[in-house]
Amino acid sequence: MKLLLTFLLFSSFLFGQNNSQETMLVYPKCEKFIIDGNESLQSCFLGKFIEEMGQESLFILSSKKIAYTDIRAEMKFVIDENGNFTSLEFIGNEFNKELIKDSFDMYLNKYNKKKKKIVPAKDANGNPISKSFYIPYVLKKDLPTYRVY
Repeated sequence: MKLLLTFLLFSSFLFGQNNSQETMLVYPKCEKFIIDGNESLQSCFLGKFIEEMGQESLFILSSKKIAYTDIRAEMKFVIDENGNFTSLEFIGNEFNKELIKDSFDMYLNKYNKKKKKIVPAKDANGNPISKSFYIPYVLKKDLPTYRVY
């Protein structure tokens, strides 16, 4: 049976002021998108972050031998002026919240061991600022398809 990892970013929201002169944070391995602007930097950050979180979630489910079909939760967090994750909040039923929290903890452990860190967002004057994120998190099991001959 094939697993399909799906994370829907219904539209990952940035909270707070979104001044067009601000510079989006730069996630490790997204440096090449600086030239392309804030939308590309945001897309790269969200894509890489979600992929890494998804790997941790799948590892936890696999190691605990938990069968699942549909996991839905929401994450809220801030990346502060130093490029650190703060103000973490997980929303969903107890099982889903616990899975996302455990996945996030594993993700942070691996992230903190890396030499490269997030370059924080900057305001129009070039000063580091915090950015808030809200990310709907969906993990689905791909059900087998059958063909009738």
